[in-house]
Amino acid sequence: MRLLNLISSVLVLAATSLMLSGCAGLQSTTASATPKAITLADIHGSVFGGQQPIVGATVQIYQAGATGYGQGASGLISGGGVLSGSGGNFSITGLYTCTSGSQVYLVATGGNPGVGTNNNAALIAGLGLCNNLTSSSFVQVNEVTTVATVWALAPFMNDVNIGAPPSNQSGLASAFADVNTLVSTATGLSPGANLPIGTTVPSAEVYALADVLASCINSTGSGGGGACDRLFAYTTVGGVMPIDTLAAAINIARYPASNVNSILALVGATPPFATDFASANDLSLAVTFTGSGLNGPAAVAIDAAGNVWLANSGNNSVTELSHTGAALSGGNGYTAGSMAAPSAIAIDTTGNAWIANSGNSTLTELIPSGANAANSPFSGGGLSTPTAIAIDGLGNVWLANSGNNSASEFSPSDGALSAAISGFTAAGVSAPVGIAINPH
Repeated sequence: MRLLNLISSVLVLAATSLMLSGCAGLQSTTASATPKAITLADIHGSVFGGQQPIVGATVQIYQAGATGYGQGASGLISGGGVLSGSGGNFSITGLYTCTSGSQVYLVATGGNPGVGTNNNAALIAGLGLCNNLTSSSFVQVNEVTTVATVWALAPFMNDVNIGAPPSNQSGLASAFADVNTLVSTATGLSPGANLPIGTTVPSAEVYALADVLASCINSTGSGGGGACDRLFAYTTVGGVMPIDTLAAAINIARYPASNVNSILALVGATPPFATDFASANDLSLAVTFTGSGLNGPAAVAIDAAGNVWLANSGNNSVTELSHTGAALSGGNGYTAGSMAAPSAIAIDTTGNAWIANSGNSTLTELIPSGANAANSPFSGGGLSTPTAIAIDGLGNVWLANSGNNSASEFSPSDGALSAAISGFTAAGVSAPVGIAINPH
C-alpha cells in the first residue's frame, strides 16, 4: 500500500534479522483501562543539525493517535510549541499533559543551524510511553533520532501524524520500542542503550542516512539547486515532492530501493556522523539477532504478544525472542518434545507452539513456557517428513508431508484425524512444501 505502507516486521532467517519498519500487522484486541492524564514537570533537550545547534526551531510534543494508521495525533503544547534557544536547547516545563498508556514523540521544525533559517528542516524523536517520561528526561533531537524514528514507525506515519487503530496499539508500542533499539534519544547516537546480548544494529547505515538528511538540514533550505532540492527530487513519490526533511525520510523508508546511489551521494565530504557506509542495494534497516540457541533456523512464527518463535533444524530446538531480541528461551532454546530437524512452526490461539519435525516425522506441541504439552509429541496420521504446518479455525493442526505426498490433520485433544499410514491424499499432490487454511 503506497500511502501508509502497512507492512508487518519481516523476519529473514539466517542469523535472523528484523526488517524495519514497524509492526502494523500485529493486532491486539485486549481492552485497556480508562486512561488518565499525566502532568509532567519538565522535559529538556537540544535540537541539532549534525553537530550544529539549531536556534529558533519550534519544538512540539505529540501524543500518538488511537483512531487509525497515521491518524489522530495531537500536539500537546498550546500555541504550537516552544522555541529552541542558545545552543539549540529547549525546556518544556508544566506545559502539557499526556494520557497514561499513550506513546509520545517530539518534532522540531525550522530554525537556524548556523547558516541562516531553514524552513525545510524537520526532525523527530520517538520517546515511547508517556508514563516513562520524568522531569529528568533529556532528549537530543537530530538526524539520527529522525532516521531511527521514521524507519521504525513509517507504517504508522502520515507526515507528522503518528497513530494506529485501537486494535493495533500493541503494534504501535512495539514500533516505538524499535526506536530505542536503533538510537539513544538521550545522546542522539546509535545504537540504543541496553541492547540484548546478540543484537546487532546497523549503526553505520543509520549514520549514513543521518548524513544525507544533514546535508539539507545544515543549509538555508530549498531553492538554488542545493542539497534540499536534490533530496526532495530523489524522494518524490507519485509526482508529489516532499516539503521538509521528515517527509523525505518517510519516503526513503517506504521506498528503500528507489534512487539509492543518488541519495547516498548527498553525503558531504566531511559528514557530521562518521561512517564507512557508502553503497547499498537498498536503504532498509535490519537488526540482526544471534545466539539464544539459534542454529540453522528453518521456520518462524510470531505469537499474540509479538514474541518471535524460530524452529532450529541445526540443533533440534526452538528459540523464543521478545520483540526487542531478548532471549526468552534461555541460551540453548527449548528442547522438549523430542524435536528432530524441525522444519515448520505455528502458534495457536492459546499461545501454544506446534512444530513439525522432518527428522523423525512427528509433531511437537509446546506450551507458552516452552515445556512439552500433554500428548506431545504426536505421531501417526500419515506423518512423513512434514515440511509445513497450519492451524484451522477449530484449532486442528494440518501438515504437508513431502515424504508420502499427503496431508495430516491432528486434534490437540484427540490426536490424529487423518489415516494412520497414508494421511489425506489427492491426485496431483507430489512432495508438498506448503499448506494454508481457507478461512471460509
